[in-house]
Amino acid sequence: MEIGINLYPKWPYEEVIAAFAENGIARTFVNIEHPEFEKAMEALEKNSIVVDNFHAPFKGLNAIWEPGEAGDEMLRRLMGGVDACVKYNVKVMVGHVSNGRPMPPISPVGLDRYDRLMAYAKEKGITIAFESHRFVENVRYFMERYPQAGFCLDTSHEDAFTPGVRYMPMWGHRLVATHLSDNEYVCDYDMHMIPFDGHIEWDKTAREIAQCGRDVTLMLEVKPDNHEKYKNVSIKDYFAAAAKSIKCFAEMVENCKIDPCNT
Repeated sequence: MEIGINLYPKWPYEEVIAAFAENGIARTFVNIEHPEFEKAMEALEKNSIVVDNFHAPFKGLNAIWEPGEAGDEMLRRLMGGVDACVKYNVKVMVGHVSNGRPMPPISPVGLDRYDRLMAYAKEKGITIAFESHRFVENVRYFMERYPQAGFCLDTSHEDAFTPGVRYMPMWGHRLVATHLSDNEYVCDYDMHMIPFDGHIEWDKTAREIAQCGRDVTLMLEVKPDNHEKYKNVSIKDYFAAAAKSIKCFAEMVENCKIDPCNT
């Protein structure tokens, strides 16, 4: 399996990419609304770093469920994400069903917009993957409504938002992306820590990924500003630690493929 780390958008992309190179990281994912998206994409290509997937726009996402221009604009932004996938030859766009609490009621106008988005993505040859998120039944509804959709496992979401729920037994057979990070379980607080810095039981996740039969990139989605542990850590040291963690986890997954009982 390949490994990667997200292009954290709040640090200069040049320094993040340099840290990738120092630590043997050749894959990443990028938020489509990265503040310097086009320049960052050029720099990644120049440094031969593969973009595994894009993260779809999510700020203001809940407007998609409501009538009006704000919802129409949200749909345009999501379709623009599909267009960006086509432009940069990125085959997967990862997105949410909703953002934050409360979850807006599933509405006819929202479903119509999502139907149009999913049809557009299919026409363009792009897979949209829905993340494990706060409202399990709504994720389930979308996965059942759109059989062409993929699944993205976000481990910090799983731990913080739906403790006790394991998503991989439900949708691991449709896994196309991973957003791996740790958490200390403060209810509804998505810490996105470096793996092994929190309390997630990584042996369980390794077994689930190994057993799903899907060849996906083991991708970190880590955010240094989400936990005080990283407050005074340099970019260089932060990504050295992140790279070490994903390499360790990849070894765990490979060991589970050889011996399913091995942790």
